[in-house]
Amino acid sequence: MKVSSDAGDFDIIVKDAKVEGDFVVITGQMGVWDSHIYMTPQDIWKFTSIFLKPAVILYMLKIPFRSLFRSSSKNEDK
Repeated sequence: MKVSSDAGDFDIIVKDAKVEGDFVVITGQMGVWDSHIYMTPQDIWKFTSIFLKPAVILYMLKIPFRSLFRSSSKNEDK
C-alpha cells in the first residue's frame, strides 16, 4: 500500500491483524517505523461503509479476472 501526503509518498506493509480487547489492531511497517493501527467497532463500520461504494465493489469483483488475464499474457510473452 502507499500513503501520499504533503510530506511525501510512503510505502506501508501490512503484516498482521489481531484483536486486543475492544480493538482490532493492524500491525505494519512504514519505512523503518513499526506501526499499530487501533480500530474501534465504530472505525470498522466506517471503514466498511467506505468500501461498500458501488465503484469499489465493482473494482474488487474485477480483481480476480484482471490478475488471471495479466498472468496469462505474461506467460504468452515468454
